Amino acid sequence: MKKIVICGIPMKENVDQVIYSSEDKSIPAANRPVRYPINAFLEETLKPSDEVKVVLLVKKDEYGHHEKNIGFFKAELDQANSKIGAEVNYSIIDTDFSQNKSVHENLMGNLVDEFNIGAHVIVDSTYGPKDLPIVIFTALNFAEKFLDCKIDNIIYGQASFVNGHAVDTKLCDMIPLYYLGSITNTIHCVEPEKAKSMLKTLLSI
Repeated sequence: MKKIVICGIPMKENVDQVIYSSEDKSIPAANRPVRYPINAFLEETLKPSDEVKVVLLVKKDEYGHHEKNIGFFKAELDQANSKIGAEVNYSIIDTDFSQNKSVHENLMGNLVDEFNIGAHVIVDSTYGPKDLPIVIFTALNFAEKFLDCKIDNIIYGQASFVNGHAVDTKLCDMIPLYYLGSITNTIHCVEPEKAKSMLKTLLSI
């Protein structure tokens, strides 16, 4: 199966290696410490027949932490894949740490170029600046609508922090959040209060 994995790379220097648990059978997690939650998921779900393009979204920091973190991701996934044998290739999209409109547009355009028609897409939304999920969700919507892609999972590594270290870590799937936007697009109503009522009804289904 052709899969595209999208993951934001953190800019911070020290990213904890932790074991992620999962209460959802659809997003199993390997029982070993990882920096990137997606790798705990991929270790449990990749198949030898999978063709995987990993797209790493990098915001360049002036201290070079992003370069180390790219290496950590590759080493972590390669270790997981060593006992699976899937075909894994890497693509890196780097942009400046800036909120300029041109930066967002370039990231969006470059990300869309990475999608293969009909691919299954998995996202790790744990790391990255606040603009990244907005750009990713917009690109996913485009890929789903025009490129016949299937959005399988949007993984998020939830954690609490004690003395600066991640604790109580678990995997969450943010697919329901992604599809909230689609729900509002199904409402056709000119009366505000009726529209609110319709939205609440749809959310309760």
